[in-house]
Amino acid sequence: MIYPTEGLTQTMKKVVQFQLVDDQLIHSEKPPLRIKVKQHEQIEWQITSNTPGELHLHAYGIEVRVPKNKLVVYKFEAKATGKFQIEWHPQNNNVSTSAASKPKSNHSPSAYFEVYPN
Repeated sequence: MIYPTEGLTQTMKKVVQFQLVDDQLIHSEKPPLRIKVKQHEQIEWQITSNTPGELHLHAYGIEVRVPKNKLVVYKFEAKATGKFQIEWHPQNNNVSTSAASKPKSNHSPSAYFEVYPN
């Protein structure tokens, strides 16, 4: 039997492991960490931290809640091209959750997510 292959593309997948210790991203590269992918690549984040918090990719609207000492896996497609900041936001232990009571974020990027056109 013959199956048509026209229009089919090979799906690429990139697995990125984030390990955070005391709210700092641990990696072997010179800071800041740069994660380079191709547009439409399937991305899998594997995230662990010894403190609770959230990993944000603001340009994509991604906010991944990470409990203390638990592996979290998050999958998405790299649709938009460009260079985007990835930030770690430690869990705020304040009881109030109203917008007025939340401190403004002035986190520096933990890493950069760079998406290149195919």
